[in-house]
Amino acid sequence: MEKTLTWVLRIGVVLSGVLIIIGLSLMFVTRDTSNPHGVMELEWILRGNSFFDPSHILFLGYAVLLLTPVLRVAVSILLFLKAQDIPFTAITLIVFVILIVSMAVGIG
Repeated sequence: MEKTLTWVLRIGVVLSGVLIIIGLSLMFVTRDTSNPHGVMELEWILRGNSFFDPSHILFLGYAVLLLTPVLRVAVSILLFLKAQDIPFTAITLIVFVILIVSMAVGIG
């Protein structure tokens, strides 16, 4: 179980780092230092800037970094279910619901 969770965290951090490095590299190469201040919406990710704008790739890197712990909690639920550990499954599910609701309404 620990190995799986370790891999989830490693992959999330490495992917985030790669995206941030690519975004910073593009920023230096294109000299595009535009910053969509205050734009943190899903619509901007899907339809906003061109995907290859440096600010877009940087934002995706930060989003991956922020969502990595949430993914870890989701994977923990599945692992606790597989181990048939009902109390920890219930506790982790409650934590996951709190995380998702908090992100959806913008608390925390």
